[in-house]
Amino acid sequence: MKSETESQILPEQPTRMSEPRRQHPVAALTSTLRTLRELLIPLVLVFFLGSGRDDGLFSNPYYISIFITFLLVAGIVKWMRFTYRVEDDELRIEYGLLVRKRSYIPRHRIQVIDISSGILQRMFGLVSLNVQTAGGGAEEARISALTLEDAQWIKTNLSRNGDAQPDDETAEDQEPAKPEYSLSWNTLFLAGTTSGSFGIALSIVGTIFAQMNAVVDDGIILDLIDSFAGTSATFFILIGAGLIFVAWVLSIVGTILSYANFEIYKRPAELVIARGLFEKKQITIPYSRIQAVRIQEGILRQPIGYCTLFVDSAGYGEQSGKSTVLFPMLKLSQAEDFIRTMVPDYSRETDLVKPPARALRRYIIRTMIPFAALIGLFYWLFPFGHWALLTIPVAVTLGYYRYKAAAAGHDDNTMTIRYRNLAKTTAFVKRHRIQSVSGWDNWFQRRRGLKSLTVNIASSDTGASFNALDFEADTVLDYVEWVEPNYLSKARQEKTDEEQQLDSDKTSAAERLIDPGF
Repeated sequence: MKSETESQILPEQPTRMSEPRRQHPVAALTSTLRTLRELLIPLVLVFFLGSGRDDGLFSNPYYISIFITFLLVAGIVKWMRFTYRVEDDELRIEYGLLVRKRSYIPRHRIQVIDISSGILQRMFGLVSLNVQTAGGGAEEARISALTLEDAQWIKTNLSRNGDAQPDDETAEDQEPAKPEYSLSWNTLFLAGTTSGSFGIALSIVGTIFAQMNAVVDDGIILDLIDSFAGTSATFFILIGAGLIFVAWVLSIVGTILSYANFEIYKRPAELVIARGLFEKKQITIPYSRIQAVRIQEGILRQPIGYCTLFVDSAGYGEQSGKSTVLFPMLKLSQAEDFIRTMVPDYSRETDLVKPPARALRRYIIRTMIPFAALIGLFYWLFPFGHWALLTIPVAVTLGYYRYKAAAAGHDDNTMTIRYRNLAKTTAFVKRHRIQSVSGWDNWFQRRRGLKSLTVNIASSDTGASFNALDFEADTVLDYVEWVEPNYLSKARQEKTDEEQQLDSDKTSAAERLIDPGF
């Protein structure tokens, strides 16, 4: 007969999950909904683009219901074929329909275990477990629907620092009592009104509206013009304003859904970001994996003194190959204090060097090239295309501000590069995080004694690069030398060797002219 003490600790022993387990059945539904969410925009576009076809294949509710049913059946099959267990300090996951796949993740490879929950999961008292490993992508393994108790047991027993934590520790006990920074609702709304996703939303709304003639009778449009607008020109002006308003509202809603309840916590070895209105997400980024920190001032946010902070990390973050939002919207005057508090290794005050004045023309010309291509296209396609010439001052102004924003510098351990595309970006990169660096030029730059600098870092599965364009050639070589010692001496030695070879060739040619029989 077991003692009372043994019966109390038995459920918490490591053999608790040694047998294969299935997720909660709601995982089949969440898998279907996740697929639909990923396909939402393509499906909407296909619906409107194909709604004018006679066969009705793209808009017939019958075919749509068949498609959704197929996704649901696929979700059920995926749920039935997915099992997980913890054995020998490994998380073992098996999945796959025709080809059975097995993923064994040992404890020593696990870097981060995050617990999140969507609205559907919370309705059933469930959470999602995301496992990230050293050298893996942003998400090495995901268990979509399990109880909080089981998720905490896995996290405690497989985390690197889990030995010192009690097995029944809850998520609230593990988090710091108070976040270092949080996003207020007023700032969240302001972030939505100035979001860079406005352009994406506008393009989607515009594409849908362009296909409305396939589902709306022309007579209805003419009646609307007569009733409300009076003239077709007024009607289309109102439609344009309406599209802009709808896109603006969509960008606000999308920002609120993504970044509501945004909080960032600081732990000894990692940052923890919690956010989401309906879907509660937790993102953990170890300090040891941070490659760069960026301050981005959007064209709508810079005039009012706000910015967004990003972090580039190797294999960690929201999505593989993408930067993670460190803080959605913050006053630019507070950015330095934020970095000093949350990522102190990247807090630096460095004297920056700017491109010389003779580089201004190159910035303007480089900016005008795509504008010139668009002007030619509009002039060729539309009778009013000559109005596109009015964008030339816009291109010149943008090129000038790109030149004004460009700067670079470094101290003992950190390089700072500032540049502008549309948004103004300031990137901070540690020297030991730089994967490669190159100083390059073309024939036009060499004529003016200019060079450009490219710095590459490891960021998720792809990588990120930062460019400092058209700086003094010696300045760029010094920066390359700072990253790769002895580079400059090698480059100068190669240049000396080339000059000596050229002098030797000239001498040989002169001797041949003097003595043809040489």
